[in-house]
Amino acid sequence: MSRGSALETLGETMRHLRTAHDVSLTEAAQQAGVSKGHLSNVERGRDTPSWELIDHYENAYAGDGQLWSTYVAAVTRPRRPQPNEHGRPAYPVAGDSGTFVADVSVPDGTVMAPGQKFVKVWRLRNSGTVPWIGRYLRRLGAPSGLGIPSSPVEVRIPDTMPGELVDISVPLKAHMLPGTAQIHWKMVDEDGFEYFPDRYYQGIFLTIVVDRQ
Repeated sequence: MSRGSALETLGETMRHLRTAHDVSLTEAAQQAGVSKGHLSNVERGRDTPSWELIDHYENAYAGDGQLWSTYVAAVTRPRRPQPNEHGRPAYPVAGDSGTFVADVSVPDGTVMAPGQKFVKVWRLRNSGTVPWIGRYLRRLGAPSGLGIPSSPVEVRIPDTMPGELVDISVPLKAHMLPGTAQIHWKMVDEDGFEYFPDRYYQGIFLTIVVDRQ
């Protein structure tokens, strides 16, 4: 599905939820704190909604996770077709290295309520001699499900020079089923190739526990 088609599907879902609750576009815009024109464009698939707008629709119109999953699919940058093995980049690049520094937010093992929204922040250091330019953090595995937290598949890593620290933020929503879940991310280029394919095997990861009580 193209990004345009995904945004149209997202907009249709939002419009269906709103009208099912008999809320006008004007009322919805006022409640969400956005302009009527912007909201109209969102529901037509012309504008990309913010995380906060999706959160408002989920809570106000009983999205039950459906809207969130559609949003994740719409905002994820499509992975480009992969070249053959002979066109695979020679990663890792000599002198390229990264070091985990800290969990800035949401320590592993944090207990959360089903569907709780949060932002995970990791701090890394560019400990090599190669600038990190145009890099992404890509999630491994499915981006959502009843037993795993939901998140964008990919987030942009701010450009980071050798020796610098960088904070990487990922918005997430806790899974709905009680239990422990762990998800992993690795650093990739714009084509989805891993910069460290045989190093840092697990990448960076997050572990949370969902408890209904």
